[in-house]
Amino acid sequence: MKLQASMNRDSAKPSTNRGRAWVASALSALLFSAPAFGHKTFLAAERHLWETGDTVEVGLTSALEFPNVEYGPALDRVSFTSVVVANTQVQNLSFAEGERALSVSFQAEKSGFSVVAMSTHPRAGEISPEGAAAYFDEIEAPADIRQAFEDLPGSPPLNRSYSKHTKVFLCVDTCEAGQEAAQTPFGQALEFIGVANEERSFALYRYGQAVENQRVTIYSDTGEQTFAVTNEEGVVRVDPSIAGVVLLSAVWISAPSEPSGVYHSDQATLTFHLEEAV
Repeated sequence: MKLQASMNRDSAKPSTNRGRAWVASALSALLFSAPAFGHKTFLAAERHLWETGDTVEVGLTSALEFPNVEYGPALDRVSFTSVVVANTQVQNLSFAEGERALSVSFQAEKSGFSVVAMSTHPRAGEISPEGAAAYFDEIEAPADIRQAFEDLPGSPPLNRSYSKHTKVFLCVDTCEAGQEAAQTPFGQALEFIGVANEERSFALYRYGQAVENQRVTIYSDTGEQTFAVTNEEGVVRVDPSIAGVVLLSAVWISAPSEPSGVYHSDQATLTFHLEEAV
């Protein structure tokens, strides 16, 4: 069974202290780099088209490979959940924790386009000095960030934190009514939105502002993986050769004001279904 994804708002706001020269250059490099994280966190759905009266269910999950559904977080990890159908907020939601996914379900009482979004609280931890290099490799940190950390006296651990922000696009009876919800930012730290009249175009936003020159990874449900970079309006386009269930993923790294501070990452994912291009 293939599930689909969504996620929403969160988390730690980026630091505004850019007083030191290393921060200015390092932050710029981090913002536009393309970090690769082992696990993809996304909202999964058994299907994308539902009918009025159905109990719609999606699952927040994390997996090494998309579209596998492997690990479900506890409910207390979730900071924000929003469900919209036909531009109407759904109030009555049910949650169920599971080993493979945290499910959220609701009754489909209206017809139209639906967006489910969830975000997680920031999770922090230390990485041993021996593991810091591997972590910097994972997030593709630039050389000056690495050097600033390595120049710290002694052998301190690396402090890092992360939050996940996901969405899934669904339809109840029809996809025609209420598509404005797909094109409206939910206010997440990092999120994808749809582009009006462009089925294969999506924009990346950070706190409601378009993010340009950001690398986006595109996964298909057949295992294909490609990359794109957002333009000046934050938009990427999915190639016409890709169809079926698709996952978009992007990661934003916030550099600390001091090398000994916390390196925070926000990951945004969006899952949706694309018909074959004609």
